[in-house]
Amino acid sequence: METIGPYRVRRPLIQSPFARLVLATDEQLERDVVIKVFAVDAAQPEPPFDAREWRRRFMMEGRIMARLDHPNLLGIYETATDESGQPYHVLPFMRTNLPRLIGLDLHDDELADATALELPKSLPPDEVVRILRQVLAGLVHLHANGAVHRDVKASNVLLSARENGLARLCDFGMTKFGTGPDIPPGAWIGTLDYISPEQRRDAGSVTDRTDVYSAGVLAWRMLTGRLPGPTPPPLADMVPGLKPHLVGVITAAMAEDPLMRPNAQQFLHGLAEPVTRSITVKVPPTEVSPPVLPAVP
Repeated sequence: METIGPYRVRRPLIQSPFARLVLATDEQLERDVVIKVFAVDAAQPEPPFDAREWRRRFMMEGRIMARLDHPNLLGIYETATDESGQPYHVLPFMRTNLPRLIGLDLHDDELADATALELPKSLPPDEVVRILRQVLAGLVHLHANGAVHRDVKASNVLLSARENGLARLCDFGMTKFGTGPDIPPGAWIGTLDYISPEQRRDAGSVTDRTDVYSAGVLAWRMLTGRLPGPTPPPLADMVPGLKPHLVGVITAAMAEDPLMRPNAQQFLHGLAEPVTRSITVKVPPTEVSPPVLPAVP
């Protein structure tokens, strides 16, 4: 049976061009963990970096995670090196992730081959706001510590349970720490369906507002079951019944000009009000006041 350091590997989870993730057991403490092993191919590294720089960034990711302490940001137990010399992070195990609730981020030409579990889905507005508030709370803390995530998307939101679970933002491998550029001018990193226009042009010079844009795309994706694309229709037309303030704050978050977007704290504050319009139900006079009920989405 495979082991990584003192951890017993149970099954593979994800293989990407950057890392291999496995579910493992810490037998000393009798708990499940996720191990993220550095896996960049030295012969064919993903642009814009060579393998040495990706390895440096992998190690920096561990230090960033250790520095941040917030319930909505995934933490880290330790960083070590396996028998082959590859570094790995030992991370908390979260039971599920957002794509298990909303399906995969698929385009129209990919839908025909998707399974029922993979097909994109939407969530009720109140559930969207519950998850989004947690993601934004994590971003507020991240930004307050001088970091920009640069890869906010559905698959980077982990959940402790399918219903009413704690949400945690993960994967800090593309995080920018500090104010200066950290990649070659004009290069981009991130996920095209979520990144802001300025991140697509030059990811090294972005500010915290790029994460706000991505969080707006995430909100749109959860509410509509679709990715907004470059020219999205009005959100109010896609989800009738949403409160104007919610439509407004999400639309503002996705403004093309980063100076026109709210910061993460303002975005979070904008989600404090009810998410659907209310109607007053008239009934014959009684000793009890008529209730105010939410409209059915």
